[in-house]
Amino acid sequence: MAAAVLLALGLVLLDVQGASAAAGTIVTTVDDIGSYVHMACIMNHSDIAVTGHQWLKDGKVLKEDALPDLYTEYQVTKNSTGKYSCVFLPESLGRAEIPVSASGPPRIKATKKSEHASEGETVKLTCKSDPDTPIDTWVWYKEVNSQQQVITNSSEGRFFVISSEARSELHIKNLDMTLDPGTYICNGTNSEGTGQDSIQLRVRSHLAALWPFLGIVAEVLVLVTIIFIYEKRRKPDEPLDDEDAGSAPLKGSTPHVNDKDKNVRQRNAT
Repeated sequence: MAAAVLLALGLVLLDVQGASAAAGTIVTTVDDIGSYVHMACIMNHSDIAVTGHQWLKDGKVLKEDALPDLYTEYQVTKNSTGKYSCVFLPESLGRAEIPVSASGPPRIKATKKSEHASEGETVKLTCKSDPDTPIDTWVWYKEVNSQQQVITNSSEGRFFVISSEARSELHIKNLDMTLDPGTYICNGTNSEGTGQDSIQLRVRSHLAALWPFLGIVAEVLVLVTIIFIYEKRRKPDEPLDDEDAGSAPLKGSTPHVNDKDKNVRQRNAT
């Protein structure tokens, strides 16, 4: 009984060692081909038959086949950054990870294409870059008469720039309706090149919030004026009261009295 148990344990250990030694080493390659990134995984040997392959990105299966080869490949665009993995099936054979990062000029994007603020307030304009294209140098400009003027941290304290590898902010204090509205440009540069985006800033009067209220007041005044004029014109056309109608002489009564007096005078004359 004891001998049988020892024999079984020995067979299990042999199986484990055989499985660990069955799969070889996986070698990965990454090549830039134009606008694509070509990835490949190669296993130097395997004592277990390969039943297929899988390609995953961040844990999600992108491609699967049932080929028995010790070689598998996959191709993505340069913008398809992320962590890719190749898996030899069955999964016990192993897998390899291939991180793909972007290359090329910075990709800059403004968080808002337009910004609205009131005079006297402080406004913040923000631009971000793709995490895979960190920025070495940020510069802010303002378009003035078709030319770009560089904005720096001013001694007056009205302009203040805060930047990191992936983000830049331009703070403008005490906004002026005449000087500050316009187009602002954020420019980022790294070893691969330069990228930029623009933000339109609009500055409104601090009385702008009162315009809706003043509009309502004006409408009420117009309505009251119309009602007053209507009532003023309607009063002369109102019918007379009953007392006034009774005291007025009836039409046609006077001519009848005059005819009777005329007949009496004619009789006396004869």
